[in-house]
Amino acid sequence: MVYRQGSNYTQFEPSCKMCKRLAKILKSRYKMRISCVILSTLIVIAVLTVCVMVKFATEISVDDKLRDDLPGVFRFKHMGLIRTNENSSIAVAERFPYVAAITRNSSTNWEFACFASVILVKWIVTSAHCRHAGSVHRVLLYSDFVKNYTNTYPIMFWRLHEKYDASAPYPNYDIAVAKLNVIQDRIFSLKSARINDFNITDVVASVWKTVSAMDRRLYLTNDFEKFPVKIAPSLRCFERYGIHLDTSMFCVDLSDYEDCFVHEFGPIFSDDTVVGVIAVNPKDCDTKLAIFTNVSHYVTWILKSTHVILQPD
Repeated sequence: MVYRQGSNYTQFEPSCKMCKRLAKILKSRYKMRISCVILSTLIVIAVLTVCVMVKFATEISVDDKLRDDLPGVFRFKHMGLIRTNENSSIAVAERFPYVAAITRNSSTNWEFACFASVILVKWIVTSAHCRHAGSVHRVLLYSDFVKNYTNTYPIMFWRLHEKYDASAPYPNYDIAVAKLNVIQDRIFSLKSARINDFNITDVVASVWKTVSAMDRRLYLTNDFEKFPVKIAPSLRCFERYGIHLDTSMFCVDLSDYEDCFVHEFGPIFSDDTVVGVIAVNPKDCDTKLAIFTNVSHYVTWILKSTHVILQPD
């Protein structure tokens, strides 16, 4: 039997059948060892890749959670906001420092949801249909927007009216309150609208204008107006929408204003008292009637939901 030294293994030149078998066994074992080394290397690389991906995803999740839980800075393009001109309506913003917009994020994009009014310092009152389950909601004050302040306020939790039914054909009990996550040094900068159960006759509508993009998403602009509106007989809204209005809702006549507004109506105010939040938007530009939830009808419910104790006069 002759032994010949190879570069990687000892090669045999057998002189018998047994030696040939032995040589084949040694060769196959060497090839298996090489395969095991390659396979182990691939497994290690795959494990390291997965670890890096998990770490990266975890960091993103934590960062997003921090942005959702704490008031902070946002970029306009991510919040569904655009600027249409440089002449912001600062005077109107000072008249309505408590008007707010709610934006929501259900995936990767923020979009405008609806309007609200700050009440009781850390709370907002809005329509129950504004809340979308599974979405993150943030609140932006118009007075901050026009002054280039980049603060938004996360909503800590919602309280929808217990009898509200989103699947119902009529907008009964369409009211909600939500608590804002406000850091201590920002509390004193928030201005709250009043709420009471008085009958109101002279009201003013707040109009925060929007624009529609090619993807049909609505974007808030820095264009804001106010104009007086009339409370119309309930029969007119019934004839238009087929909805019977009780004392928890009222009909608003918009015929004195020529512009076309469908989505832009914020809360309705009487002086500094918020009296209504939108329940049914005008269906088109020719419809000059809208239905609002009567906030004064729900004052007791609001105070109970926010745990505010009424003090005797």
